[in-house]
Parts: sequence; structure tokens; C-alpha cells
Amino acid sequence: MSGSRPTADRTPHLTDEILALLTPLQAMRHRHQEQLDAHRTADGEVIEEQRTAYEEVREATAMEASDTLDVVIKRLELLTAVPTRRAFTLTLTGPGQEDGENPWRFVVHATDLHDAQRTLYELPSFQAWLKDAAGPSLAAPALLPQESHPGTGAPGSYNDLRHEQARVLAPNQPAATVSGPPPKAPRRSH
Repeated sequence: MSGSRPTADRTPHLTDEILALLTPLQAMRHRHQEQLDAHRTADGEVIEEQRTAYEEVREATAMEASDTLDVVIKRLELLTAVPTRRAFTLTLTGPGQEDGENPWRFVVHATDLHDAQRTLYELPSFQAWLKDAAGPSLAAPALLPQESHPGTGAPGSYNDLRHEQARVLAPNQPAATVSGPPPKAPRRSH
């Protein structure tokens, strides 16, 4: 129906979730095109002397896209699982807070704040961060419930662990049943 106005969105968090998935996919597509274009003419034809390098880049980008597709599918499964999950931001004290640094923020999919906290503590990168953050001279990080909430903040203001969650924790499966390489520990967001 052209010309009709969209109805009020009953699930505004889905728009945020779709954008959180779409933005890195668009960046990957752009990066892949640049890598492939380095071996093509302005008309898009492969430069014959660079065909081997072009095919190697094609294979590498296809593998990355395939691996990424698996994670995107798992993230979509998390969003459509019952009970309904959405993004939650959990804010914790951590290294640098005593020097005036901002608290640490982490985003996961969950049904509520309690589920978000449980999920966060199951993720290997968060466990690695906890180990680093609770060093011998530092107090253990503490959840700041008044700064934890459904949804996300501005991109770059939090550690987005939803991809890791999709890779490591399938819906309704405990973390121990899923194998794979451990992800990197979160870093401070800006």
C-alpha cells in the first residue's frame, strides 16, 4: 500500500536491535568491496594479472561473511525466542572508577535485568574482565542497578556482548554445552 503511514511501532527495541545488526554488516560489506576492488578495473572486471590474489580475497571475505551470518542468525534466534528477549545495559563499577573514570557498561539480550545479570556473568569475556578488574589491590566490580536499564546507549558507550552471547549461549542452553574459542575480554568504551 503506497502512501500509507506506518503504524506506531509496538516494539521499538526491535529497530535498535536491527540497526545493531545491520551497521556492522554494512561496514563489513563495504570493507569487502574495497578489498575486492583493489584487484578490479574501474569497469569492475578482474585484472588478469591479479586473478589469484582476487580469488584469495574472495575466499577470505566469503569465509568471514559465512561466519558472521551464523552469528547474525543466532542473534535473531535470541530475539525471537520465547520468552521474548531484548537488549539490556548493565552498568558496573570497575578499574579507573576511583580515579573518576566512567563506570563500565555491558549489553546482552535478556528477558529482564535479573536475567541480563545472570547472562552477563556466564560470558567468557566478562569472566576474563572480572578476573582483570578484581585484581589484588582493587575492589570487586559491583552492579549499579540505578544505571542499568533495558535498551542501549549511544554506540561506543558500552561493550556489546550480544555477538558473543549468540556465539556462546544458544537460547535455552547453558554455556557449558557450547564450545568454541574464548572471546577477547571487553575494553573500556568511550
